[in-house]
Amino acid sequence: MIDNSPEFRVKRGIGITMMLVLLVFAAIPTVWVLILSFRSPIAIFQPIWESPLALTLDNFFKITRSDFPSALLNSFITAGLSTAFAMIVGVPAGFALAKARLSGKFIASWVLLLLRMAPPVGFVIPLFLLYVNAGLIDTYAGLVFAYMTLTLPLVTWSMWNSFAQVPDELIEAAIMDDASLGKAFLLIALPAARPGAVAAAILAFLVAWNDFFYALIITRSGTATAPVAVMNFISYDSVDWASIAVASIALTLPILPLMAIANKYIVQSMSGAVKG
Repeated sequence: MIDNSPEFRVKRGIGITMMLVLLVFAAIPTVWVLILSFRSPIAIFQPIWESPLALTLDNFFKITRSDFPSALLNSFITAGLSTAFAMIVGVPAGFALAKARLSGKFIASWVLLLLRMAPPVGFVIPLFLLYVNAGLIDTYAGLVFAYMTLTLPLVTWSMWNSFAQVPDELIEAAIMDDASLGKAFLLIALPAARPGAVAAAILAFLVAWNDFFYALIITRSGTATAPVAVMNFISYDSVDWASIAVASIALTLPILPLMAIANKYIVQSMSGAVKG
């Protein structure tokens, strides 16, 4: 039965109003950057109502002639590889921590949290010294391994929680039917925890995709990622705000389809959708 009481309508109206206000507030920076990307350099700081026709596509053509497209490709490569390796290692690790009877699981949980919450500066200095001696500076392998210090704890912790929601009875029943533990993992536990796996992969990719600090220290011109390449539009005497706006849009657009496709899996994972 639908509640049509005046009190309910007032509460619903307040809730909708607050939601719209928050949506507008959240959308303002994106809309502003989108407008800046089309503004000509001489009119970029003018109010749009003073020069509404000062629009150009030159900013988009200009950025294609810079090093930013190759840096964007580097971001795809390093974020994708670090996510793939983190999933390959972190998913089985999360299953083991969730289902194995280990005496040190409590300590392991705190270690994972520490690795996830520790500031990157705590890792980048020893990594930099190690990379200098190993010749991994400005290499894809070096940046991917560095990103795994961020993505692997995240994936392991997320999958630990996801596999913990899979009933032990399902795994035990599969083993009683002569299935090996590995087969039970692949055929029973992993499909049941698929929403959590998709969510973990997306979050890990976003962490690597948005990283600036690691890429700034470890890369040079050869493997610089897109967030670092944005700095090329800033010089000692000027800032190319229009190109920065275009680069910001280019960094945002590739992840929008990913979020749209996997939105239901993220919601399921957050709501504990893995059922027995």
